[in-house]
Amino acid sequence: MNKARAKVFAHLISMPVQLKYLLVEKIEWIFHIVQYASNDLKEKTLSTVQCAEFGIPSCHYGSNESIHIGKNLVPFLSTYMPHLQILRLWRPDDFPWTSIRPNIIPGYFHYIDVSQWVESLSTSESIAQHVNVFEKDLGQLIETLKQLVFLDIHGKIDREKAQVYCSMIKRCFSHSQVDVKSSRFRLWI
Repeated sequence: MNKARAKVFAHLISMPVQLKYLLVEKIEWIFHIVQYASNDLKEKTLSTVQCAEFGIPSCHYGSNESIHIGKNLVPFLSTYMPHLQILRLWRPDDFPWTSIRPNIIPGYFHYIDVSQWVESLSTSESIAQHVNVFEKDLGQLIETLKQLVFLDIHGKIDREKAQVYCSMIKRCFSHSQVDVKSSRFRLWI
């Protein structure tokens, strides 16, 4: 059923129009659709997108599959939307789209104390790790998407972490403007 829907959707968005704006509630859907799309869709239709909005899952909670979706974000955008200028991401939590969560090998039994994991996310060591991960995420995105001028991420983080992110941006991306709040991260490149 999903495969049939993906083929229909892929056909609709591959119609001969220049797609400039794309809003997808769950990024997994567009990843799934591209699997079944024609090469014409992959190479031409999505390449005209200049503004994209995606809902992406938590990179800290959920199944291994859902926490690793963010790792595909930048390669996907660079391949299919190389002329992207504006990117909006809707997150249930923190701003980085890749995780500091330890990898869990499928098929092996792993005991993870969820309360201990959640508590560890607010330690100074964890915050430093998040800053490093976010710095790498942003660096990769800016390096890869040369036409990107605005990044807008909606999520929820602690005020303390927002201040650290803001300092990192000012240090690493000094020619950019940034607005960081506990529910929104905006970067003008």
